Amino acid sequence: MPQPLITKPAPEEIQTFGPFRFIPGKKGGRYPYCHSLVIEDEETWVADPASDKDFLRHLARTRKVTGVFISHFHEDHQKYNYLFPEARFYVPAAEAEAFRSVEAALDLMGLDDPQAREYWGEIMVRQFNFSPLENLVPYEPGQCFRQGGITLEIVPAAGHTLGHSCFYFPGQELLFLADVDLTPFGPWYGDKTSSLEDFEATLESLAGFKARTYITAHEQGVFTQEEFQAAVPAYRRIIAARDDRLLEMLKTPKTVKQLADRHFFYGKPKEPPFIYHHIETQMLSRHLERLVSQGLVSGIDGAYLAKK
Repeated sequence: MPQPLITKPAPEEIQTFGPFRFIPGKKGGRYPYCHSLVIEDEETWVADPASDKDFLRHLARTRKVTGVFISHFHEDHQKYNYLFPEARFYVPAAEAEAFRSVEAALDLMGLDDPQAREYWGEIMVRQFNFSPLENLVPYEPGQCFRQGGITLEIVPAAGHTLGHSCFYFPGQELLFLADVDLTPFGPWYGDKTSSLEDFEATLESLAGFKARTYITAHEQGVFTQEEFQAAVPAYRRIIAARDDRLLEMLKTPKTVKQLADRHFFYGKPKEPPFIYHHIETQMLSRHLERLVSQGLVSGIDGAYLAKK
């Protein structure tokens, strides 16, 4: 029997690993926050500044932060960008336009409905402090950045979003996993450019990634090598469990809307419903398309039925 994914609560206090400080996000690192990583050597860098406003404001006042590294364009990873107006912002090249424009970010999310675009555009500005970034430095997979005794290597980790990236520090054997977050919810692939297959390929490549310390952007946050090696396959099995549950539900025909209305992924209604219905629909569609291609499901007149 495969072991379920079991995690611990996020640390409540700042954790220090040599030149790194793990900054716990509010709400245990759950959305709309994430954990941040501070890197200090000759310069001070921050990864995904959306953890703790008070800490990050104090950091901005007491250190010259020269670099902010952002793993992907999602709003809950750049909530406090504005605290570092003089920093260079390093972002995935594949998503660079989403850091320059709300409209470009909404396009990557796949939000086509005018009501949804207007609502979420306002949320990004009002709740997540979005403004077009200056001093933008697009990065590419495999690219390295150095300061003092620190090397940061960009590790491509597509699937969650097109440009989603992890940050590896080989000298200290620390890997920042961003939204390969190893949470019991499981992998999230609800944007227009998300990919179920890419996420699985990312998990396969990361499964053998050797480090001493693994940092995720949400929930548990800090994993030892042993915890990481147990968590990755359990996290990946959540995708297969979703397939199995879908096949069970499709013993009678159902449309994508009917499945989304049952809150297949989130388990309960969430606000605003038109945003979460969109996410449910995008994620369901990826499973259904694959199940059809595998010959396990047939699609007829907008409905889907599991083959016997």
